[in-house]
Amino acid sequence: MKRLATAMILSSVAAFALTVHPIPVKIEGKKYAEFHLGDDTGKYQVFIKKWKQENGEDVLEDTKEIFVFPKIFQAPKTIKIYAKSKNIEQEQAYRLILKELNIKKRNDNKTVVLKTLSIPVFVKPKNETPNLKTECVGHTLRLINNGNVHFKILSIANKKEVIYVLSNQTKEVQDVENSGVIETNRGFYEYTCKEVQ
Repeated sequence: MKRLATAMILSSVAAFALTVHPIPVKIEGKKYAEFHLGDDTGKYQVFIKKWKQENGEDVLEDTKEIFVFPKIFQAPKTIKIYAKSKNIEQEQAYRLILKELNIKKRNDNKTVVLKTLSIPVFVKPKNETPNLKTECVGHTLRLINNGNVHFKILSIANKKEVIYVLSNQTKEVQDVENSGVIETNRGFYEYTCKEVQ
C-alpha cells in the first residue's frame, strides 16, 4: 500500500508542454478506453494503481483489476486501458501513472526534469446515483459522498479547489467561509456553517 499527499497525487500536466486527453479517463459501456499523450518525444513507462480513500487520505494500491497496453512507449502515443469488471454497481477509481524514462545522458551539467503524470481513471457503474451531502461546523466543511460515483470539487465559496471525493467517502476542508456555494462536476451545492457549541 502506498499513501500519497493530495498535492502529489493530483499532479497537474499544466507544468509541462504536453497534450494529454481525455482527463479523466472513463471506461463505460465497453471493456477499454484510450488515452493519448502528445506534444512530446519522451519515452514513458506506465503503471496503473487502484485509488482508494481512507480517513480522508488518498491511497494507491497494486491491482490486477485493470491493465494498460503498451506499458513502455515512445510519445506521441495512444495507449489502451482495459478493465476486467463490467456491469458494476459502484464506480471503481484508479490512477494512471506515466513516468518518463531517463534514456539520455547529458554532459553539460544542466538539470534534466523527468516528467511524472498521474491521471484519474474511472470504471463507470451501469447506473449512476450521485448523492453529495454537506455538513459545516465552525469553519470545517465535510463533503459526504453517499452516491456510487465520484465528485470533483472545483470551487468552494468562489475559491478554486481540486478535490476528489470518491464514492462512499468523506473529505474535510478547513477554514471555509461561513456560507457559500460548492461548484462540482455534477452541479452546484449550497452550504451554511453552524457555530461550534
